[in-house]
Amino acid sequence: MTPEILPPLSASLHVKPAGWRFGLRLWLPLFLLWLLLIPLLIVALPLLFLGSLIFRFNLWRSLRAANGVLAATRGTQVEVNNRESHVFIKLHGRDMP
Repeated sequence: MTPEILPPLSASLHVKPAGWRFGLRLWLPLFLLWLLLIPLLIVALPLLFLGSLIFRFNLWRSLRAANGVLAATRGTQVEVNNRESHVFIKLHGRDMP
């Protein structure tokens, strides 16, 4: 697979509650989540195929579009601030900065 079509492989989460000098940083391996979801997708494929026949949509194109949406989330950064805490989440692709 080319890197352009890969979903995010890891995420970093940084939480800093108010009053703490240092925050908590976690690295979350999302590739393990994708490995767990692959068998579910394989089980769901016959149902998706049946749905594509009934509702007349292109299954291959729909799967490629869903993968494109997942791949587009690479590099996403979410930052939430309030009085009690500061949360920062970043989704990483193939290379982690």
